[in-house]
Amino acid sequence: MTDSMKEYVLTLVQHTYCTDCATLKNKIAEVYILSGLQRGEQSKHWRVQLVSPPWDRNKRRREFPAGFSDVDVPALKLEIDGRLVAATQAPGVISAVLAKLKQMLTERLSNEHMASEITNLAHSNIKLEDDTCPLVPEAANVG
Repeated sequence: MTDSMKEYVLTLVQHTYCTDCATLKNKIAEVYILSGLQRGEQSKHWRVQLVSPPWDRNKRRREFPAGFSDVDVPALKLEIDGRLVAATQAPGVISAVLAKLKQMLTERLSNEHMASEITNLAHSNIKLEDDTCPLVPEAANVG
């Protein structure tokens, strides 16, 4: 199978009704819209999934996507041909990935190139405190 025929699925988990994560939701919306740009055959093999699990943390497990160690929101993962290649639940890292992905989609880069950048960022130790949701999971019983 050639690289251009691999299936790339980016999954983003967020609460659609969380006003505290509005900045992140705006970045998700931009990436979702830009994912519709025609990039030849590449665009036919790139999908974005948005998941909004229940607000109640105790009810999230049954709807939360596989590949994460817990059910904290936000979350992001990239799978290629059904194989998990990157996953993170760090809001700062997710924000950095979305910003970079927006740029790469605008430049109409290949799926392989985008996957490489996403993987590198997801495995980094980026700390962007301004992009973290101020809700503390233990105190508010949300993630």
